Amino acid sequence: MHYKELKQAWSELIAPGSPFEIAEVEVRGQPLRMFRHAPPSVREIWLGTAQYGDRDYLVYENDRLTYAQAHAKVNAIAAWLAAQGVKSGDRVAVAMRNYPEWMLIYWACVSTGIAVVGMNAWWVADEMEYAIKDSEPKVIFADAERLERILERPDAAKGIRLVAVRVDPTPPGIIPFSDVVAHGGEMPEVSVDPDADACIFYTSGTTGFPKGAQLTHRGCVANLMNMGFSGQVQALATARATGVAPDPNAPVPVPAGLVVTPLFHVTANNCAAYAITAGGGKLVLMYRWDAGEALRLIANEKITAMSGVPTMARELITHPDFASADTSS
Repeated sequence: MHYKELKQAWSELIAPGSPFEIAEVEVRGQPLRMFRHAPPSVREIWLGTAQYGDRDYLVYENDRLTYAQAHAKVNAIAAWLAAQGVKSGDRVAVAMRNYPEWMLIYWACVSTGIAVVGMNAWWVADEMEYAIKDSEPKVIFADAERLERILERPDAAKGIRLVAVRVDPTPPGIIPFSDVVAHGGEMPEVSVDPDADACIFYTSGTTGFPKGAQLTHRGCVANLMNMGFSGQVQALATARATGVAPDPNAPVPVPAGLVVTPLFHVTANNCAAYAITAGGGKLVLMYRWDAGEALRLIANEKITAMSGVPTMARELITHPDFASADTSS
């Protein structure tokens, strides 16, 4: 691939009338170059995935949810939040491992203009307390380990609804997640401001307290569009450089992503989860990182992509089972 082909492909894809046409838009008083045909908010991205119906969406150990099943649960969560008086502009915190519920809660919130506060699952009680006071969520969804830490600082969560996810038995005064889903209902009709916060993810806090980094709907959508644009540019430029055009009749592979980094971080959430979801693909979640288990999942679930740190890739290719594992997908 050469610069000439890349430059030509780039120019064609952002030209007027193209899917990635660029327009100048004023945002908060500042002129910005934006994708003209980008959805206005993350809500439209999620609602658009209803078309994938019976395709697998979330896989975790023995749990498997299709898009249709996920949409029903997301609608129920969104309706329950609305019934509690949680509205656009409010915040809801998620403190748990990479369980399927993480993404269900996420889509329910962003689809109704509620900002998701992704709490670091490794935080100790003091750090949990700090983030709760800093972000002021109306509701906190937490798994057993995180709930225990939150309850160590009861004053921090005073007046906040606590929902227990995969906790049995549920402690007194805590709402079981099953009750939230059992609420049922339809997705509320909401107009989401493109410049409202979609999510807040905290920095590591290496030199002080963690800081909540705010990602707007416009920014999240632009990131997704950028990923799509990058893929299209490379494909078009490669075809031009090699003289080999893709077969227009070839079936489009359905993406399947192995999520090995935390969903409270942009790598797994705003990059991997967004791209796979928008493409009607499958997100395969792990309880914790294990190279042998990852190889098994790659083979069984026909994984097409995995994003992680370099150490994970090294552990995969140096694992004793790598040579015999099916990684052809």
